[in-house]
Amino acid sequence: MVVRVSAVAVMLVLGGASAAHASGVHSLEVLSNRADLISGGDALVAASVTGPVTADLDGADVTSAFAVRPSGRLEGLVTGLKVGENVLTVRDASGAGKRITITNHPIGGPIFAGPQVTPYACNPNASTPPLGAATDAQCNAPTRVELLYRNAANQFVAYDPADPPADVQPTTTDRGRTVPFVVQRVTGTVDRGIFQLAVLVDPAKPISPWSADQPWSRKLLYTFGGACGTEHRQLAPAGVLGQVQALGTGFAVATSSLNIYANNCNDVVSAEAAMMTKELVVERYGPLRYTIGTGGSAATMQQHLLAENYPGLLDGLMTSQAFEDHFTQVQGSLDCRVLMHYFWPTSPLSNPGHAAAPPNALFPTAASRQPVWGSNPTNPDNLCGQKVLAFGADRTELVPTGNVACGLQPAQVWHPVSNPTGERCGIADFMRAIFGVTVTPDAPNGKGKLAVDNVGVQYGLVALQRGQITPAQFVDLNAKVGGMDIDGNFIAQRTVADPDAVRIAYETGRINSATGAARLPEIDNRTGAQMDDTGFHPAFHSFTYRARLDRSNGDHANQVIWLSRTGGTVPNQFDAMRQWLDTGVKPTRDACFMAGGVQGDLSCNGTWTAYGNPRLAAGVPYTLDIVKCRLKPLARADYGVSFTDEQWAALQAAFPDGVCDHAKPGVSQQPPKARWLTFEDGPGGRALGAAPSASEFVSGTVGGTVPATLALSLAPASFGTFVPGVERDYTATTKATVTSTAGDAALSVSDPGYLTNGAFTLPEPLRVELAKTTWTAPTANEDVAVTFRQRIKPTDPLRTGSYSRTVTVTLTTVTP
Repeated sequence: MVVRVSAVAVMLVLGGASAAHASGVHSLEVLSNRADLISGGDALVAASVTGPVTADLDGADVTSAFAVRPSGRLEGLVTGLKVGENVLTVRDASGAGKRITITNHPIGGPIFAGPQVTPYACNPNASTPPLGAATDAQCNAPTRVELLYRNAANQFVAYDPADPPADVQPTTTDRGRTVPFVVQRVTGTVDRGIFQLAVLVDPAKPISPWSADQPWSRKLLYTFGGACGTEHRQLAPAGVLGQVQALGTGFAVATSSLNIYANNCNDVVSAEAAMMTKELVVERYGPLRYTIGTGGSAATMQQHLLAENYPGLLDGLMTSQAFEDHFTQVQGSLDCRVLMHYFWPTSPLSNPGHAAAPPNALFPTAASRQPVWGSNPTNPDNLCGQKVLAFGADRTELVPTGNVACGLQPAQVWHPVSNPTGERCGIADFMRAIFGVTVTPDAPNGKGKLAVDNVGVQYGLVALQRGQITPAQFVDLNAKVGGMDIDGNFIAQRTVADPDAVRIAYETGRINSATGAARLPEIDNRTGAQMDDTGFHPAFHSFTYRARLDRSNGDHANQVIWLSRTGGTVPNQFDAMRQWLDTGVKPTRDACFMAGGVQGDLSCNGTWTAYGNPRLAAGVPYTLDIVKCRLKPLARADYGVSFTDEQWAALQAAFPDGVCDHAKPGVSQQPPKARWLTFEDGPGGRALGAAPSASEFVSGTVGGTVPATLALSLAPASFGTFVPGVERDYTATTKATVTSTAGDAALSVSDPGYLTNGAFTLPEPLRVELAKTTWTAPTANEDVAVTFRQRIKPTDPLRTGSYSRTVTVTLTTVTP
């Protein structure tokens, strides 16, 4: 049987709503840097507004810092930021506006590069000009500001605006203005390093972030330096006054001592220092149109890695003597060291006369070693000889006990017995914030995890397959070449990379995948002596980096390579790059500049070739980006030569777990997990995410109105089947849902009467029970149980069909 139940509800609606006020603050942004990466206690801020506004920083009025500038916007340098989060609010007369959270960091760092290395010796007087004594443990010192001019002897000397000299050279900016060649040079400290910047100025006019009549172009040339050192001391930056062309055309020029890899062989710290130095440029002179990076050798590692991992710091790259990244070269250093140790087993690697030592009898001549090196046949030993001598036994790239490039006293340096808690000077230790450490009994402070490996690498494989070396040479080489341990010692076993370090190298972009710089213009200048494949900077690195661009992006449209031969006229790299960035159109192409004005191809019309290195000569893919290879079983058919059983057994012993399978990606090889990583929380890093932006709030009083409301809903209920001739009480349940804003409310049910089936009516009345009938306070969506009861006696006549009844439940109030 079915009971149909309806509900009667009463609803009263009173009052109304007020409209929100539209804010007169249309935008609010931090110009200095990302709002979460500000340093030094101040930030350049801009707002687009309509009508009068006020500004406050954490409740303190800072309106006076702002004014309408030539840009038409409200701009100001907000000072007094505390370390940590600061909330800047700009509101109009009605109280509506925008706010942004600015996170400020100490000028001595760190920000995202992780914990800084210690011990660290301050020396602000290392710069030119000297800055005086450090004022705190972060090596901060007072900033020096100078005016200099370029005189008739092409020197920069002090300029006195009260007595202007007569021999000031003129210069013409890229906007066509001819002005006296006077620059403002600023030298100071940032991130425990020393920065220096210079910019063309008119000293007779105000110099500020919003000066519209200064001659500078709002473009920046940022310089990087080469080599590789793990210095634990504050050193001098490269001088910026040598960039005469850039300064004369109106570019600012800036750098930091931490952007010289000889001082700081850590690209994350380099990125941090560049970011902080750029912030200082913006806060002193105003926003930048673009930034060009420049520098050769290890400076290109920094440019490539900043472009890959911290996009926006650089907008164009001017590279020379280019390398793909840093750790590709660390891997190359391992190969060179172990091969030289094999070729000259009696000669210390630090001995510059290594070539005069008795060589391995199986490889007695430079010509016999050349196919293993993969180098230029003109001087094959020099490729690795230069690398090992540059990073010799007393240097730091793989050897943690040397102090030549660490800047520490010998008593401060780690020794496994005499000083196990001393500072280790290896590159892995210098980058412990990125890769982490492994604690050992002889190094309770930990040894840096290193991402270099030569397990499964078949040195000389390509030469063997080409018939350039014999099976006997190949087997002996790979059986005896060995590796190096984490302490820089030669070992009979191959070097095994730390698995965490390998993963982190890829995940954090230390191995450059070339995905981040896919559309960043680069002019790679390999002209002149830079094409020489017999020295430290072999040209193939430009092409292996191009192979990564092609692999990751499908093309290399952003990269131009220049070569040259004797008599060729090479264009001006700076002019070409600024034209590219100014117009968005690539003004040049790949070329070999040859005599007679000929622009040949990248083989210089068949007169030149790029060679390789030992890892390429071992058959790795041309992208040269496999740290640790995946292995496959040895198979005689893979070699195309015949081995004796004894040789094959020796080769199997040399590779007990198999050889590199270059048809597969490397172990843990993957694109970076994110850009803009911070290592503040530990090795491996985490993504900072999108840069913070301002949030909007609208005016109006705090409060609202609630309409007087009574609402009731009731679901149907059913008894099921009545059985004739059987005495029984049947029960059905449902729920009423009650909403009331009243101070009181009552729920009632009308007389339900009897269930009917057409003309037939049940003898016993329907009963209805409510679980709750009164309320003394508001309620919302409260469920109330409703129970229906029907008694059937043995003698009650029942007619076939359905019995039903409409029941009215009412919710009422007297105080709505």
